[in-house]
Amino acid sequence: MKSLIAPLLIATLTALPVLADDLEQAAKDVCGCLAQPYAELEKALQTVKTDKGNDLSGLMNSKDELTKMMAATQTCVEDLRKQYPEIDADKALQKQVMEKTRQYCPNPLETLDLKAPPVPAG
Repeated sequence: MKSLIAPLLIATLTALPVLADDLEQAAKDVCGCLAQPYAELEKALQTVKTDKGNDLSGLMNSKDELTKMMAATQTCVEDLRKQYPEIDADKALQKQVMEKTRQYCPNPLETLDLKAPPVPAG
């Protein structure tokens, strides 16, 4: 029994750096999927801010475009699930990837201050 534990432990320990690299790369890949939607969302959120307060009509006007973009993002994420099956199968690993993703590319909805004055176009 002891002779089986050592090789298993060595195999597990040697797999950990690869998995850590996979977590980093998976987070970067998720950011790649989110780059365009986040940029568009940030732009849309900036247009919501006016001198008189928040105007949601601009955001509602772009909802069709945002819906199409979200569908493309969902396809991208589904492809990543196939690319990283060990992460897809483990909720704890998924949580780690999402934490790293937030570090690499924060969600504009989580970082934008709607009370701040609008950013001038230019």
